[in-house]
Amino acid sequence: MNYGRFQLKELVVRYCGWGGSSRGARAFIGENLITFAEENPQIQVSARQANNKHPILIGRYINGIEKVVDAKNESSDSILELATRLRNQSGRKVRRYDRPVVTENPSIQGYWAGHARAFTRRSQK
Repeated sequence: MNYGRFQLKELVVRYCGWGGSSRGARAFIGENLITFAEENPQIQVSARQANNKHPILIGRYINGIEKVVDAKNESSDSILELATRLRNQSGRKVRRYDRPVVTENPSIQGYWAGHARAFTRRSQK
């Protein structure tokens, strides 16, 4: 059973028709693109040829965010993995938490201490 909804609404594969760095992208279009589109009917999948350009995957999400992934010199299988990764992401930007997390309710298990393992080993000897 699948719960939730994939946030990716459109996937565009841009590649060059004759460039060497697009060899894997052309193989992906020939081998895996149709099966990927059939397995994910909620995503609009398209391929666009742009000569003299390196291959990229463009993911457009429901919330309006657009993510671009470089696929230069990648194999067909790794481009499928990149497309699957774009499908599984939420489209939100990644936040970095600079401050430590502080809670009003401390853990019932106690605080984590990285040196606790070293103390238990020494006491067993």
